[in-house]
Amino acid sequence: MVIEISKMTSRIKSRGNTGGREKNHFTIHVKLFTNEKFPLKNIVGDMKISELKKYMEFATGIPIHMQRVSYLDEGELLNHTDVRSNDIVPGATLHLRVWPMWKEIIEAAASNDADWVFSLGVTYPTDYKTPHSDYMTKRARKAWIEERAFLALYIAAHRGYQGLVKKLIDAGADVNASTPFGRTALHVAAAQGRGNIVDALLERGADIDAEDEEGESALSIAAKFNHKSCERHLFLFRWQERAKRTNPSEEPDRMAHQFFDSAFPVWLKGGQCQMYYTNILPPGEFGGSRFNSPKRRPHTTAVTKERLHSDGADQFEDDEMDYDYTEDGVNVRLPAIREERRKARTATGRKRAFSYDQWLARKQSIEQRAIDIKKAAEERKRLEEEAA
Repeated sequence: MVIEISKMTSRIKSRGNTGGREKNHFTIHVKLFTNEKFPLKNIVGDMKISELKKYMEFATGIPIHMQRVSYLDEGELLNHTDVRSNDIVPGATLHLRVWPMWKEIIEAAASNDADWVFSLGVTYPTDYKTPHSDYMTKRARKAWIEERAFLALYIAAHRGYQGLVKKLIDAGADVNASTPFGRTALHVAAAQGRGNIVDALLERGADIDAEDEEGESALSIAAKFNHKSCERHLFLFRWQERAKRTNPSEEPDRMAHQFFDSAFPVWLKGGQCQMYYTNILPPGEFGGSRFNSPKRRPHTTAVTKERLHSDGADQFEDDEMDYDYTEDGVNVRLPAIREERRKARTATGRKRAFSYDQWLARKQSIEQRAIDIKKAAEERKRLEEEAA
C-alpha cells in the first residue's frame, strides 16, 4: 500500500500545467516523398498539428504552406487537432507530401543537381512553364519564378549544399526572401548548424537581424538548437557589422591645465578613441625604478620610452620639483638639494641616484619641518591673543 501511494505521489508531482496529463516528450519521424527521413524530437501529446508543421519547416526544409502531412492513411492532418487526437505514438512515422507544382523543384534541390534545378525556372527570364503558368500575367509569372528560386535556396541551405546555394544567389535568388512564417534561408541553416552555409549567406547580404513571427533571429535559433559553432559564427559577424557602423569619437574639450602640464604629447589617439595621459607624479611620490624601489602597480596607460626615468635622480632635475609643500595652510619650501648633487657628481664624475632610503629620510624631514612650523605659528598666534 505504501508503495502504491508513493508511486501515485511521484506521478502527480511529474504533472505540469496540462490539465492533469503527464507531459512526456518523445520522438517521431517524418518521411518525404523523396525517401528522405528526418527525426522530430521533443514531441508532446498536446502539441497542435500547426505547431508540428512549424517545427517540420526546420526539420525537413519544406515551407509550411507547402506541407501536406498524413499519418496512417492519405488523409491530411488538420491544423487545429493535436498529436494525441490523431493517435500519433512514440516512434511513429508521418508522411509529408507537397502540391504537384512544387514536387519536381524540391526533388532537384534535394538531390543537389544544379543543372536540373536551373532547368526548372528559377531565373528570370526563363522558358520553363507549367499548364497554369501560361495564364499568369508578366508580374505574377516573375513572382512565381522568384518563389521557386527561394524554395530551391531554402532546401539547399537546409541540406548544406554550399555550391548550389552560391549559384542560386549569384543567379538572382533573393537571399532575404522568407516563408509565410517569416523564416529565411539563414534561419534554416542556423537551425541545422550549417556553419559554412551561414557564412556564404552572410557574405552575400543575408540579414542577420531578420526575425520570424515568433521573434526568433538566426542567432537565437542556433542557440535554441544548441549549435555552438554556428552560434559563434553569427555572433562574430554581428559584432563586426556593429563595429563598422561605429564612428570614432570626437576629441573632447580639454581643461586649461591639460594644455601645459607636460613637455610631452598629452593625447594618445587611436582608431576608436582618444585618451588623455600625463607624466606628472603626485606630490611626494617616489619616481625611482631600481630594484630597491618599493613595488607599485604599473600605470594603465601606454608609456613611451622617452618618458621613462632612467634613475631616481632625474625627478630632482626639473624646476617643477622645487615646489611649495602645503600643510594646513602653512607653505614650506623644499630645501635646495642641487648643491649636494653637484658635489656628488664632482666626486664620482656622474649623477648619483638617490636611493629609496635617502628619499624617504628627506620626505620625513620635510614633513617634520612642516609640523614644527605649524606648531610655532599656533604658539605665536596664542601669545599675540594673550598680549591683546
